[in-house]
Amino acid sequence: MKRHLFTLILVAMTGLSLGTMPGRAEGKLSPKNLDALDQWGWLTPGFKTAVHELVDTKEAIVEAKKEEAALTATVPDLKSKADKAEAAAAGLKQKLAQYEHSDETDFAELQKKMSDTGATLEDQRLMAQTFVWAYPASAHQAEAGQYLQQVQQKLADETQAQKDAEAARVAAYAKLVQRAQAKDLNLEEWRGFLSKMSEEDVLKYIGRPDFQGPSYWTYSGGWTEDPVTHKKVGLQITFDAARVLTVAEMPNP
Repeated sequence: MKRHLFTLILVAMTGLSLGTMPGRAEGKLSPKNLDALDQWGWLTPGFKTAVHELVDTKEAIVEAKKEEAALTATVPDLKSKADKAEAAAAGLKQKLAQYEHSDETDFAELQKKMSDTGATLEDQRLMAQTFVWAYPASAHQAEAGQYLQQVQQKLADETQAQKDAEAARVAAYAKLVQRAQAKDLNLEEWRGFLSKMSEEDVLKYIGRPDFQGPSYWTYSGGWTEDPVTHKKVGLQITFDAARVLTVAEMPNP
């Protein structure tokens, strides 16, 4: 039946291509040519319906193939966009995870810092203070507050110890100056006291020398005790660039 139908169509198309008609229809199976055949009365109603369905089906297949080709070309681009969107969503999810329960994460870091023997007290204080300020409603607020108080107390103790040490140093130096002015220092103490002292400071603490040479001063009299003879002897101070270089017993005349 189908073969008979195609034969009839072929004969009709041949007639169209060879016959003389106004405007001469194109020699192909198309709705336009079918309409021309229909106008001449060559087509029965059933035949005309079957041929129209065949032509419509053929054109539908062609359009479907065009759409398939367009969709196939679009699919890689769509997949690329989908992959990018999925990667962006994964990145956002990862960032969001960093903010979820961040007080737990930060408290774990605080505990690690507090147990780190190499961490400075100031670093520990700063981290504890930051946690207390950042998470006022955290379940670890009390523990963080205790850490902060402990570190603050240690810092206060260090500060007080430094103040005490400085006060002790000042008091010891004042006593050393008194002993120097009383000429009550042994030779090693004189060397420590006068080490790298400027000429101006030497004059301020022990006065003018009895003799002033080109690069040394001498102080005669009982300034220190000779460790061998245990007799009082004078001092000879040499300078380099106007600062004390050496301190020794004054040579015997």
